[in-house]
Amino acid sequence: MNRRTFLGAAGAAATTAMAGCSGMGGSGGDSTPTLRVTAWSGNYGERFTQAIKPIFESRFDAELEVNTGWNSLLAKIQSAPPDDPPFDVTVTCEPIYYNGRNADLFEPLRYDENIPNIEGVYDYYKGVRPITHGAPVDGAPLTILYRDDLEQPVETWSDFTSDTVTSSAGVGVDSGFWIYPLLGAAVGTDAAPSAGELYDDQYHDTLMNTLETWPITGWASSGTDVWQQFQNGIIDAAQWYFGQVYYDMENHEGISFSMPKANAGYMDNWAVVRGTDKRTLGEEFINMLLDPEVQSKWSEDHPLFFTTEEMSYAGDLGDYLPTTAEEAQQMALPRWDDLAPYSETFSNKFKQMKTQG
Repeated sequence: MNRRTFLGAAGAAATTAMAGCSGMGGSGGDSTPTLRVTAWSGNYGERFTQAIKPIFESRFDAELEVNTGWNSLLAKIQSAPPDDPPFDVTVTCEPIYYNGRNADLFEPLRYDENIPNIEGVYDYYKGVRPITHGAPVDGAPLTILYRDDLEQPVETWSDFTSDTVTSSAGVGVDSGFWIYPLLGAAVGTDAAPSAGELYDDQYHDTLMNTLETWPITGWASSGTDVWQQFQNGIIDAAQWYFGQVYYDMENHEGISFSMPKANAGYMDNWAVVRGTDKRTLGEEFINMLLDPEVQSKWSEDHPLFFTTEEMSYAGDLGDYLPTTAEEAQQMALPRWDDLAPYSETFSNKFKQMKTQG
């Protein structure tokens, strides 16, 4: 059994079925509308489809088509005709949400009309970034993976610069979203509160020195990459995400995980794509995702953190994920409006590290 280390624990308004959808084109030659949704690839998309598709189709007179991916997500919207987007609703995290919002690729959300469940979302999650074009629904804390046979367990982000890790085969990190390795490094640097090093240029050199001290030997674009790098002996520790590893731990012997009390994570804001003729249905879909009953059921298939106060986690997930406002605030989430002035510098340095590595 994998040893699991956790250093600090982390009235639903039911959505009514929609009998008719005016102005929505049919699918497959019949009158049933299809809502096209993009979710992240890998086991996120698989678990999202398994959990959400049957709930949606039982509540609405519509079908749910789930596409998956993250690369070129915004480019696909930009390259499509303004009144014929490639999908109707999409998951986003930073920087995708920031860039898409500023490029007018998402419709403003009409909360008062169609998304009343926003009232049940913790204020912290609503305050991390503007929710004008995307509702905060789900996410995952950063998670440390490490081999059991290392001299010491790897329990905090500062341990990535310890002798145990620097003398190991190396560390794997997310290569697609540089913000998340940087968040872990910022928490481990501890020069400013709650990863504040990212938003104040007086700390940037210290932050990059921390990241450069990590012995990065694996660059991963998916959870599959991470497990493969462990299997091939390329890495002995890794930065990844609780939502993609917790339900898979039992399939990988000799590897444990930890989530320090001082931690960071990503959060998804779900958006309606500009130009869709299913804007209302898309908003009602997002309202459904914010239904505490739906989030509780969703957690049975997917170990994400969810944003509504009244949801209940399946199994022992509540031992690891935030269940109160105070616990939610302990997780540093990217504030891209504050980070944007420095994003190009960070991106270029990260690309340089990958090239040199």
